[in-house]
Amino acid sequence: MLTYATLAAAGISPRVADTFTPLLAQACERFDIRTPARIAAFVSQCAFESRGLVALEEGMVFRTPERICVMWPDRVPDLDAAESLVCAPQALANQVFAGRHGNGDAASGDGWRYRGRGLIRLLGRASYCEAGAALQRPYEALPDLVARPADACLAAAWFWQRRGFNEMADRLQFDAITRFAHEQVSPMCGLYERRALYRGALAALEDMRC
Repeated sequence: MLTYATLAAAGISPRVADTFTPLLAQACERFDIRTPARIAAFVSQCAFESRGLVALEEGMVFRTPERICVMWPDRVPDLDAAESLVCAPQALANQVFAGRHGNGDAASGDGWRYRGRGLIRLLGRASYCEAGAALQRPYEALPDLVARPADACLAAAWFWQRRGFNEMADRLQFDAITRFAHEQVSPMCGLYERRALYRGALAALEDMRC
């Protein structure tokens, strides 16, 4: 069972752990994230993606055109195009996410409206609709809900089960989970940090069983 000690072992601060322990425990129970291997993998991925369960939405603030081009080379192909998107998060999101993940064109505003939110980023109108239907929550109409702690936990656990990550965790395929956890990051982004969080959470859960 997920406990305060599990979150602490995954690097979560005491104040944040106080808030999230009961919420994550409920979400884990609902979506069958119950074994030490499943819980440790889930918690460590959530902790990394949300910078310690603190960053619950994607800010989309980039301060250099070079970084924008590196992140979205197919959508922002040169520095001149990127220059106008520096420190312009709404314009950037609307451009790079237009026509993807169920979003409309750039003028629709869907890229910004349905930007990444939650502990494991929910991204795009299609994902918000699917998660909302599965959880009986109005995420399409009120996407900001996904950045609130209770819904951030529910949406992440739903996404985890839907992608088959429980079974991958059973097979100790942690690196494979990292590869597919979030399509907007480099396939092995933060691999070593994620592994360290995973080992800490798993050790805490195994100690509880002794």
